[in-house]
Amino acid sequence: MKPTILIIDDNEDDVLLTKMVLSKTGRDFRTEVALSGDAGLKLIQGGKTPPKLILLDLKMPGMDGIEILRKIRGNKSLSGIPVIIVTHSDLLSDEQAAIKAGADRFLHKASDLDKFRKDIDCVLDRWLAA
Repeated sequence: MKPTILIIDDNEDDVLLTKMVLSKTGRDFRTEVALSGDAGLKLIQGGKTPPKLILLDLKMPGMDGIEILRKIRGNKSLSGIPVIIVTHSDLLSDEQAAIKAGADRFLHKASDLDKFRKDIDCVLDRWLAA
């Protein structure tokens, strides 16, 4: 079965950009999308096979990325899923909060599309190689 990458992001344009970058990697996986933190948690906890990797937006209305990350890390059956924060934020405090909450990596969205693609490739090399 193909591994699943779950994108949790409230901005549909950013979701499309991320999916486009992922599609250009030439790797074989499925993507699922949740347009809110609540929807993302429901997908993760829905009883199906958990995703192999989560790409999580930081700034979302309602439940933000840090809160979602804490819920994932606080659940023994989910805590081992790699969670990569993918955000437009340049604030060091956001990066520090994400790492403290258990993020595996912190990536900047699309400020430089080529760099974003390379960063995504590095993430996939690390967490989807097995």
